[in-house]
Amino acid sequence: MGGNKHRKSGAKAGKRDGAKDAKAGKRDGAKDAKAGKKDAKASNKEARSARKRDRAGVDPAALIAEARADAFTDESPERAFAHFRPLAERVPAADLPVFTGQPLLMRANVRAALDALEPHLPAAVSALREPRLKEVFELPALVMALDFSAARVPVATLSAGDIDRMLAEGAPWRELMLSYLEVASHPLLGLLPRERVAAVRAGSGKLDKARDFVALPGLFAEFSGALAGKHPFPADKLDLLATLGGALVQQVRPGNAVGAVPKRTGESILRDQLAALVAERYDHLQVLAAVALGKRKADELLPALRAAVALGSNGAATEPEDAPEGATAEAPGAAPAEMTDG
Repeated sequence: MGGNKHRKSGAKAGKRDGAKDAKAGKRDGAKDAKAGKKDAKASNKEARSARKRDRAGVDPAALIAEARADAFTDESPERAFAHFRPLAERVPAADLPVFTGQPLLMRANVRAALDALEPHLPAAVSALREPRLKEVFELPALVMALDFSAARVPVATLSAGDIDRMLAEGAPWRELMLSYLEVASHPLLGLLPRERVAAVRAGSGKLDKARDFVALPGLFAEFSGALAGKHPFPADKLDLLATLGGALVQQVRPGNAVGAVPKRTGESILRDQLAALVAERYDHLQVLAAVALGKRKADELLPALRAAVALGSNGAATEPEDAPEGATAEAPGAAPAEMTDG
């Protein structure tokens, strides 16, 4: 009996000791993990400080040269497409805008913007922690990848949803521009003929709105002398409306019959992903200019990405340059559509 008591007592004590050891081990493990996290945090902080010290000691010109050397600048459309395709495929496809622009015009505008920005790059690099220069220097090649991708898209009509989204995108600017031009054409101001504006306002339906998208930027261009400095509309918004209208007038026709609505193809999605990359990187370029010069001066200096006429470095209008040798012509935006004007 006594032996059993001793054995039970010893087992109980062993359990207590084991539990204590386990508890102590847990505490020690938690302490070690906490210390490890603290060390990692300190290490990351030190690494950031070291990078900051390194940046502070590097000449902006050296950073610019390094980024330029690292950038992919091959403008051969097929090679550029192969290089940027994996990156584009990671762009989320949900709610991706349908690209309706002209890549070769965009390339001319990108080139003009890079030339205009060049003298101001050191100031921008000095002011920014991460200027993303490499991505900006790759823009001309990326646009040529977009051009190649656009040529791969089978000719097809836009879906009803695409048309409605494009009409909705342009609708607020159409109304604002019409309202402004109605004031500007009032007899007391007389900046342009009132009947021209009334003709744009007249009518209804999808086709009429699409034609308005084209007509309004045309009025601003036609009467640019009288309206210069007197309206608030950025060049990129005028160009956006014209681009949307140009695509839509090919897609909407009068009538009541609705044709079959095709699904978006993989090629068209990839084109739109590349277009989104181009727009994102052009935003980076504009940030560099805004940091170096201020937003107002940057807006004056840089052309809109999809503007029909690029601005030279002296601010004078210039025709977009020819495509590089070997560049593919842009595929037509779409065949005559079966979408109705409803």
